[in-house]
Amino acid sequence: MKLAMMHCALFCGIVSVVHTQNMTVGQFMKDQSLQDSIVATIVSDHALMSKVIDNIAQHRQLHEMVIQHLTRLLNESPRTGGGHDHASHETQSRYAGNETREIKALSESEVTSFLNGEGMGLAMAAELNHYPGPRHVLDLGDRLRLTGAQRRTIEESFDRMHLEAVRLGKQLVEKERDLDKSFASTMIDPKSLKRLTEATEALRARLRGVHLAAHIEVRNVLTPDQVESYDRIRGYASAH
Repeated sequence: MKLAMMHCALFCGIVSVVHTQNMTVGQFMKDQSLQDSIVATIVSDHALMSKVIDNIAQHRQLHEMVIQHLTRLLNESPRTGGGHDHASHETQSRYAGNETREIKALSESEVTSFLNGEGMGLAMAAELNHYPGPRHVLDLGDRLRLTGAQRRTIEESFDRMHLEAVRLGKQLVEKERDLDKSFASTMIDPKSLKRLTEATEALRARLRGVHLAAHIEVRNVLTPDQVESYDRIRGYASAH
């Protein structure tokens, strides 16, 4: 029972974050690397865990999806008696199947998201701490009662962010492809590994900074009441 409750709490948190990033549960369930990233973020931040678990109760459709997928998750979990059954442990790698990817470290959906300049959760530190994102603010413009001047400023911010995110995303995908090819060819060595990984992570850091900077720009344009309304509409905890 305790294990089931732990599964429920973690899974509710994961699906809630997926919901706020405008993904489908199906996309998330097929993307192992993104699962790892989101789980790591939630588990490492107790405050975030609390927020997302509270958030799940506010979305009826999301709650129904959680129940369906949680039921499947628990049904697939190994059941053991009082003893410890070593034979029940999975031996197959959770990465099985990923070896067929063009770029092993990136799923097809991640490649597409990078090339399209999408956020991919890179701005969660801002989004979940009352710094609204430009795309969602524009989508909610009428409900937030944006003025004409605010809308124009935020549109400019989004356009700058998106243009740079697409540029950096393309470069990042190419660096990941180079890294993959180096391992596939067995020509990798410590020197080239250092060069490739440092270049890749530098691009990832710059890309994250682009998305986070746009959230800062947007908050500076909005009024405190609009920020509060945004958090409420998006289902985030209202406490600052």
